[in-house]
Amino acid sequence: MNIRIGDIVRFISEKMEGKVTGIIDNTTVNIFVDDYGFEIPASTSDLVVIHSDFTPSKPDSSSVTQVQKGVTMESGDTLYFAIVPDNFNNLPDSRYELFLVNDTQQTCLYSIAFRHGEKYSGISAGNCNPDSTCPIGTYSLKDIDAGIKAVHIQAIFFKKGSTTPRTPIEAEVKINTVNLCKSGIYKHTRWFDSICIIRALDKEHLPATEEIDEKQLTQAIREKKDTTPAPTPRPQKQIVGNIVEIDLHCHELLETTAGMNNKDILEYQLEIFRKTMEEYKLRKGQKIIFIHGKGDGILRQRILWELQTKYKRHHHQDASFKQYGYGATMVTIK
Repeated sequence: MNIRIGDIVRFISEKMEGKVTGIIDNTTVNIFVDDYGFEIPASTSDLVVIHSDFTPSKPDSSSVTQVQKGVTMESGDTLYFAIVPDNFNNLPDSRYELFLVNDTQQTCLYSIAFRHGEKYSGISAGNCNPDSTCPIGTYSLKDIDAGIKAVHIQAIFFKKGSTTPRTPIEAEVKINTVNLCKSGIYKHTRWFDSICIIRALDKEHLPATEEIDEKQLTQAIREKKDTTPAPTPRPQKQIVGNIVEIDLHCHELLETTAGMNNKDILEYQLEIFRKTMEEYKLRKGQKIIFIHGKGDGILRQRILWELQTKYKRHHHQDASFKQYGYGATMVTIK
């Protein structure tokens, strides 16, 4: 299977989808999983492409249908701001086209200004028809760095005849050139042929975009550290004969997950896995069963990747299906 950067893929063995963000080798790629906000490595044999920007020379009807399945439908009866790169495979050198997207049934009367520091510069104004997009302009990263720290948008809505009044929108969306080069934040929508960044403007009101000075940020971080309880570990090891059983379910490892997000929990689970491997790595013949559960497969994928890279001299296989189903991996120390 020919998998390319930017393809949307689905795992065959797990109920999970993501976007290809890098090619590691001929059989392994990096997948960005949007729900978790980070990348995991995956074997190409365990993936099926459900959307690709690559267009074959002779597309058939089945390929068109497949593309449509991978499109993220943005439909919120509101106004969106979108950023579309012209070269997703080379984001640092790409040019970026800015759009206003009117996902309503009313005409939008808008004005656009760019903010750089404390100064605003008017860019355009006009009408955006219902269910349509309006281009604002195309810019390089250098252009954005030099003069666009944020895009200020004001909009009111109009529909002739019977109508329902809508609240006017005034929003300011910051543009960070570093983030524009992160492939994981782009998604497919029904509005554009290529992937884009898209933001709902009715959720981006001006007070929420005010700058936080360094002292406020430092204080906020300090308060978070003071109020977030440290994870309290629980015993997770059981030894039966020559087999060590490690249950990596978070409710078995921690008394509480308060203050921890999905990424924090995953890193804690992986730390337990690594400590266990280090503890037993010199005990030849030792069998260790890591119970990771099936779930959405993130933990299992990460464990298998580490076993295939950091601990590849040790043997690993699925643990007893009768006892664990697909939810455990057995490692034999070599």
